[in-house]
Amino acid sequence: MAQDSTPATHTLSARASRGFAWMLVQTLGSKIAGFVSQVFLARLLMPKDFGLVAIAYIAASLPTVLRQTGVPQILIQKGDRFDRWANSAFWMEMATGGVATLMVLAAAPIAAWAYHAPELAGLLIVISAFTGLSALGTVPTAKMSRDLRFRELALLGAGTNVLAAAISVACAFSGLGAYSFVIPMPICMGLRAIAAWWLAPVRVRWQPQLYRWWAMAADSGRLMVVGLCYLVQVQADKLALSIWHGKATLGRYFFATNLSSQIVQLLALNLGSVLFPVLSTLKEDTPRQVAAYLRASRALALAGVPICLAEVVLARPIILVIFGPKWIAAAAVLQVAALAAGVQLAGSSAANLLQAQGRFHAAMLWSLASAATFTVLVFLCSFSGGAVLVAVGGAVCALLVIPAQMLSAIRPGAGRAGDVASVYLPPLFLSVLALAPVGLLEVFVPWFDHHAAVTLVLGAIVTPAIYLPLAWTLRRAEMGELLRHAGPIGRVLRRAGFS
Repeated sequence: MAQDSTPATHTLSARASRGFAWMLVQTLGSKIAGFVSQVFLARLLMPKDFGLVAIAYIAASLPTVLRQTGVPQILIQKGDRFDRWANSAFWMEMATGGVATLMVLAAAPIAAWAYHAPELAGLLIVISAFTGLSALGTVPTAKMSRDLRFRELALLGAGTNVLAAAISVACAFSGLGAYSFVIPMPICMGLRAIAAWWLAPVRVRWQPQLYRWWAMAADSGRLMVVGLCYLVQVQADKLALSIWHGKATLGRYFFATNLSSQIVQLLALNLGSVLFPVLSTLKEDTPRQVAAYLRASRALALAGVPICLAEVVLARPIILVIFGPKWIAAAAVLQVAALAAGVQLAGSSAANLLQAQGRFHAAMLWSLASAATFTVLVFLCSFSGGAVLVAVGGAVCALLVIPAQMLSAIRPGAGRAGDVASVYLPPLFLSVLALAPVGLLEVFVPWFDHHAAVTLVLGAIVTPAIYLPLAWTLRRAEMGELLRHAGPIGRVLRRAGFS
């Protein structure tokens, strides 16, 4: 597909890349703190604690669908008319947040009875407070996204995420068990909402302007379906395991899939938060919009796919050295989930492109197809086997749906199947070359004392030493794009000789 080279395109590309750099810096800090907290939680808690909190998230998921109204996307799409719609959007969010809170509270005793776990009631009461507070900051946060104020969004996200990690570890040391996961949620969400209103105040009146709610309802309804489908894909596998398997099995699966999703959250979700508002400014020029999306996706895949594949190769050493032998049964789940994460990473922002094009109906249909496929596969796999087979079902769903969704999203801009292949194949080929030495060591060298630690250290040194020069030599355009606009990370790498 031809690349657009107009000055406006480069300006928006630079703004998107700088925004992504800020969000990447935020998430690097957040994920480092989150990873450290996950290590402590894995060492201090048992698999059944992870399983218990996974069940609590399942029980809270259906009521929280009401929070998936798509109000941020709708407001961002309004552009210069944001202020006209902000008041009604705020009251719509407060109404749905209040109803969702009551529904989570109502689900608490039912879940405790259904799973024979009295602790679930308390966990869900804490989660209900988070559900209500999450509505408060939606409108000012959307305003910052509309204005492309990614620096403020990054600092806001980093501060609250680091605080949440610290509170979680403190709770685990205090012996609070599964509560260590949920207690930080309402505290940090409340502080985040206060900070968002201080950074981006929005004029709110006491009139809820109900007539505007109906005007937003069509797009909001479609986006709510998209949100429901997302929650299905987040929770259906865990629900299936909770029906046919014990809390410990579910806990190990929850632990492994959370670990594998770190790179997706680090890169793809932050790209989406930047890409949607930037692509929305190009909604009248579809070829440029698609070209910008493909550039971002190729750069994203080049950065993230090798990390996902490294998790596949190094899953056992990672768990033994960092998290402890009690989690070794989760290694195979981590390997399969990391493969799925690599597919999701490169293609996850296709939904952002569809929404930026205003194709909310198409986004809804793809979400429905993905959720239905995922649910059928993971339930069949859970009934037929255990956690590893459920992870395989999720990976198969990703391989079937995500590349097809990408192709659908780029078709209006003359995108082709070859463009989708150009996102996945180069980083896959380079990653296999870079990981081959440590993979051979892990598979063929007989086990010896400290084998896992030696393998992990060599993987951390040898793999990037091979991958980065190869990527710079063979994929110079994508690497240059990353380094030019990666903020402080790019400056460090350029000083190291990648320029």
